[in-house]
Amino acid sequence: MPLTPEPLFTNEGRFDGAVDVVREVFRAEDDGYAVLEVRDDSGDEFIVTGTVAHLSPGERARLTGEWQQHERFGPQLRADTALPLDPEDRAGQVAYLGTLRHIGPVRAEALCNMYGAEVLEKIAKDPPGIYASLPKLGRRQAEAATESWYATRAVRDLHVELAPHGLAHLAAKIHRRFGDRAMRTIREDPYSLIEIEGVGFLRADTIALASDVPPESDRRAQAAAYYLLGEAERRGHTHLAGDALLTEVARLVGHRPEASVITGAPGLIEDGGRVYRQSTLDREVRCAGDLAGRATAESELSHEPGRPDDASLTGEQWQAVARAFSNRVSIVTGGPGVGKTVCTSAIVTEARKARLRIALCAPTGRAARRLAEATGHGATTIHRLLEWRPGSEPTFKPGHPLAVDLIVVDEASMINLHMADVLLGGIGLETHIVFVGDADQLPPIGAGKPFSDLIDAGIVPVTRLTHIFRQAAKSMITTAAHEINQGKSPHLEPAPEQQRDFFFVERHTPARCRDAVVEMVGERVSAGLGLDPIREAQVLAPVYRGEAGINELNNRLQERLNPDGKPAVSERFRIGDRLIQTRNSHELGLMNGTICFLVEDDPDDETAVLETDDGETVIIPYDEAGDLKLAYAISVHKSQGCEIPVVVFVCSRSSSGMLTRPLIYTAITRAREMCVVVGDRPALENGVRRDESGRRNSSLAERLREAAGA
Repeated sequence: MPLTPEPLFTNEGRFDGAVDVVREVFRAEDDGYAVLEVRDDSGDEFIVTGTVAHLSPGERARLTGEWQQHERFGPQLRADTALPLDPEDRAGQVAYLGTLRHIGPVRAEALCNMYGAEVLEKIAKDPPGIYASLPKLGRRQAEAATESWYATRAVRDLHVELAPHGLAHLAAKIHRRFGDRAMRTIREDPYSLIEIEGVGFLRADTIALASDVPPESDRRAQAAAYYLLGEAERRGHTHLAGDALLTEVARLVGHRPEASVITGAPGLIEDGGRVYRQSTLDREVRCAGDLAGRATAESELSHEPGRPDDASLTGEQWQAVARAFSNRVSIVTGGPGVGKTVCTSAIVTEARKARLRIALCAPTGRAARRLAEATGHGATTIHRLLEWRPGSEPTFKPGHPLAVDLIVVDEASMINLHMADVLLGGIGLETHIVFVGDADQLPPIGAGKPFSDLIDAGIVPVTRLTHIFRQAAKSMITTAAHEINQGKSPHLEPAPEQQRDFFFVERHTPARCRDAVVEMVGERVSAGLGLDPIREAQVLAPVYRGEAGINELNNRLQERLNPDGKPAVSERFRIGDRLIQTRNSHELGLMNGTICFLVEDDPDDETAVLETDDGETVIIPYDEAGDLKLAYAISVHKSQGCEIPVVVFVCSRSSSGMLTRPLIYTAITRAREMCVVVGDRPALENGVRRDESGRRNSSLAERLREAAGA
């Protein structure tokens, strides 16, 4: 076994040596950054920062880096490279071997007894033979242990290959995606790494050019185009115009390729001057054909709702109820206070009268819970309704649809093209679908805007509820939302008989905005309203960075609202913190956007206990907690589909580039009892004037009209 280098301190303050990882202090969710406590071969312990999240406690690594003096924590090593090494001592070898399938600590001890200090070197020469030599280890178990060995060694080799490019922290993720082909993929087609979240074109391009890929190669231009279309989809577009895409490709690769090079790339396709990813075009075409087919078909339901004798429904509400039964697809839309919920409840009541099989769903758990509470009928998320885990096929799909007669989809404005495609595929063509939502809210996260496009296409009946009910009109929140939706600055003083539940606190600098938000939530929510500022108030902001950004607000609010919370989850959080799940975790039952509260922590078992905002308890291992973030402040997009007693919204000129009418409107309509806008009036007024709701490249409305013959 090769000797590991002795620690070396140079006059320039550099370190180059072997260390053992003692403890993980902090691990970032996305970029591989971590803070570790390590011990060098002389026994000195110190802190290492940098892209070292691929290392775990108990592992040995060779580090190089610069010493830095932290004003609070003293000397720290900022790592340049962190390459895993085989453990040299027996305890480390036992711990390493014990992680392999079917080995464990007892068999690991046996291997060390059988092969001595060179056990790892001997296994590397003949893994199948060494594992087969273990007493009482069956053939299949030995084969599984061998595969496990190869997998761990492959990841280590990937670390070495990727470290010079700053991608060592992605080695495990790349191995999961490409398996045994990972190293070959990096060397033969490094642009395939673009498929891995966190790589991007520039990093893949660096590896490719270092591997002698010609700068003028077609593959390079095609990879740039594929990457740019992926970025466009993340911004909401389903496609890019061909000329615009070529211009962007030229910006990345330094030359303008022929259009045929791009449109001939695997996975890309040109359609009428628009360039798509093939999978996205397929979804758009399928959705158009499905919805147009339903829109032009006759009703499958014989039930005709009778208009109630009392005045419980307005004319437009009753029209929406009737259309739900006379059309296979219908839409109910409108702003706050116009009775969408009353309308939905009436549809459910009529369906029960007719003894129909009905289903209610929404994109998020919070929206589904509110739908169930409002209608008295069970409701679930779209994912659970279809028994769908992204990455695998749903249980209910084309050829095996849900057995229901009528389905109501609430908060439909949140549904992107991919979700719409899967949803429609799981619903039989004879089933009636009612889409309910507010078309003026922010468009969905992800590519497309199916709800808005279906309205614009004009092929299905759309009921626009416009009457603001008297009780709702008493709320300044409701009237402010409607004024903003009309492009007007909201009134800041209540009209006669209105309750003052909407406030504007003027602050002209980001720092003063931040301080006002912290004071508002930290003092007035509890003292003035008698509400829990952690569980019943939510700060919304347009941007993450800056003095009034989400990250800084979370730090300040945590200190103000939960200063004495016990450190938890490797000291990333505190007991009592408000958290948000940032990615879907179907294994844990935590969906992207779920708000939860940290109630217990067990560092010995390395698990934490969360309570979700709908009262469920979830036990989460530390290694699954990387997708949790503080949620005292969140983005407006993350708040979609929920209602919160108190909303404090940051509307500062420092984030004026992000302020638009749909964003401001969505933020304000999240508040149930009180909304406070903190910022300056010019930023609010300019944002209200910027209506960017339709600025997404989508051809679904056009395809719907063509498919329906409209």
